[in-house]
Amino acid sequence: MLEIGMALRLKGMTSIDAIAGLTGLDHDDVEAVVAKMVQARHASETPRGFRLTPEGKGWLDGLLADERALLDGEAIDAIYDRFSEHNAELKQLVSDWQLREVEGEQVINDHSDADYDASIIARLHEIDAAIAPSFADAAARAPRLGRYIERLAAALAAIDSGDHSMLASPLEDSYHTVWFEMHEELILLAGRTRADEAAAGRS
Repeated sequence: MLEIGMALRLKGMTSIDAIAGLTGLDHDDVEAVVAKMVQARHASETPRGFRLTPEGKGWLDGLLADERALLDGEAIDAIYDRFSEHNAELKQLVSDWQLREVEGEQVINDHSDADYDASIIARLHEIDAAIAPSFADAAARAPRLGRYIERLAAALAAIDSGDHSMLASPLEDSYHTVWFEMHEELILLAGRTRADEAAAGRS
């Protein structure tokens, strides 16, 4: 249930098909769990999809607390700190992908310069390789996070195949989208809040 609850939390509003795709769980299993969540008033159905209710957010917080209680807090903090070292790099990379400097001015990157784009993608591979041990460590401690590693790999493969929308598009399961969601997972796993992290300059 935790994976499904987190999919609803991260997406805000989404479909059964989307939850199944995000979590890797069987469609019928997801549908059955969401139906139970609706019955328990932990989720509600809208014309645009399912979403968590206020009661559901509290229920999910309880599940996350139960998960944290079984983990080594110091080890999770260390994983999060290592992630934070690379998060700023990824944010700068996405900015550089969207904007570039031309004659001293910042302009929208129209992706007409293949060499420039290739240099950004090369940097992405470096970040991906650097963060891989930390993500593997996180997944070893909380196995449900292994799905994020799979999604990041799929996004990177799509980028390498020429689908550059998979680097930062908010409408796709892009590398940046998955990274953002993994960031939220690690914040919660460490028992922190995004507001606290933003105040500390790690949002």
